[in-house]
Amino acid sequence: MDENYLIWATARQKLKPITHIHAMNRKLALILSWMALVTVIGCSDDVPHGKIAGSPEREMMRDENTLRVVIHWPGDDFASRQDIETRNKIESLISERKMGKIIRVGTGMGWMDIAVEVKDQQVARSSIAEIMRIVAPTRKFTIEQ
Repeated sequence: MDENYLIWATARQKLKPITHIHAMNRKLALILSWMALVTVIGCSDDVPHGKIAGSPEREMMRDENTLRVVIHWPGDDFASRQDIETRNKIESLISERKMGKIIRVGTGMGWMDIAVEVKDQQVARSSIAEIMRIVAPTRKFTIEQ
């Protein structure tokens, strides 16, 4: 047996060629390289340091026909079941009154928001304020563009 091609093994094991081990090491190295490459590509962006990356949601929020209702909830955690039910009531009334289309909702860190695409901002602002007085009279909120 040639030592260049075989490694030592116990009596019960078969001798494996070194080339087999090298091939497995190459496969492992290739897999790890691909994982690193995918991670770097997936986490990179073209935004200069110190600036916020533009996303479709951020672009949507800049739309002049979009209003964002931001509601402050007690605490600094995610919304409770009751808070979610309140938000659902607000969404339902916005839809029922045909004020606009709900685009996105979110919650976390003591805040909850509802993005609404509207036709007339002034009418929508007053209607949303009225809905908030009915559904969540004690909650602090803002209506942002």
